[in-house]
Amino acid sequence: MLLLLAQAAAPPPPAGDVIVVGRRAEQELARCLARNCPPAEEVDASLEASVEQFADGRYTDARRTLQTAIRRNRNHAAELPGPVSSLYATLATVAEHEGDTDLWRTAARNNVLVLRRHLGETNLATLREELSFADSLVGLGAPGAANSAYRTIQQRAAGSGHPGIAAGAAFRRAWLALLRDRFKEAQRFADEAVSLAGTDNRLMVDLREVLRTRIAIRKGDEGAIEALAARLRQSADVQPQLLFAPPLANNNPPAPPFGVHLNPWHDSRIRFADVGYWIRANGQTAEVEVLRTSGLDQWEPGILRQVRERRYVPLEVEPGHPGIYRIDRFTVRGAMDVPTGSHLRQRMGDLTVHVVDLTETDAMREARRRQTAAASAVKGS
Repeated sequence: MLLLLAQAAAPPPPAGDVIVVGRRAEQELARCLARNCPPAEEVDASLEASVEQFADGRYTDARRTLQTAIRRNRNHAAELPGPVSSLYATLATVAEHEGDTDLWRTAARNNVLVLRRHLGETNLATLREELSFADSLVGLGAPGAANSAYRTIQQRAAGSGHPGIAAGAAFRRAWLALLRDRFKEAQRFADEAVSLAGTDNRLMVDLREVLRTRIAIRKGDEGAIEALAARLRQSADVQPQLLFAPPLANNNPPAPPFGVHLNPWHDSRIRFADVGYWIRANGQTAEVEVLRTSGLDQWEPGILRQVRERRYVPLEVEPGHPGIYRIDRFTVRGAMDVPTGSHLRQRMGDLTVHVVDLTETDAMREARRRQTAAASAVKGS
């Protein structure tokens, strides 16, 4: 959310190379379990193995690894609130891509409940995961509930000395209003976000300009993106800001990365593809290619076109700088449901696209460890 897409650290593979995903983390987990390793070590090994399985496209294996780890370690949440909550958070991501919306909602909720119970409602780690849960509510088709959650988070964060979280919640309210074509309301919430973050917070000021540009585009100003890109610049050492991304289907409005609905289709399969691309110094994408695919079929051209037409804030770099490379995982799937006349849940209904940044995985995991470790230290002090 917040239109921030992470910097990729890895260079692209040479053309023609085959990407091979190993199973080292799974083997480490098996050895850990065989010697009855401590809960903290087991949780960490389970997270590593599940990420490896997910990257390999084995969503069912990743889900089972996480669910098993939760069953074994949920009673250790009091002493390991951060790691146990991470199990639930990762399970929510896997469930989203697998199409199990019930599990997605439950896991995202349990992630927050663990931190609320053991760290408190105003702890920074709790508030961050509250935002993530509210984002999930948008993806689950409950924007009203999400907006209420953002409002509560904004008030709670502002009252407990966390202006960055409060500003983030306010901006999310602005984005939801934009998606509903409530332009005045969107601008008011964006102004609140800047006020909460402080007018010297360049990122939030830039995000407000992005939102204003999206409003201008909705009103027919075709040159708004170019005008904004000419004014904005950002360091290549921070997360690149997305200015514009076209919809994945002609009749769908632009939307943030909560999950993008495609044309109706009934299909029980899960399709996925890993798409690599450069963000060049001028903010345009280049060398967009499918690095690996599993049955993407007719969705591939539309996804590649969407990535090619994205526009990011231009980078402040030296001449000749190659830019930023990243890899996105696109999953196309229906949601799990029970069809009429049956008692068995199966994947059915309209297909939707869900996106996660594979190149950000290690950085995200390390950042989560640092955040939860700091939160636990505050709890113990």
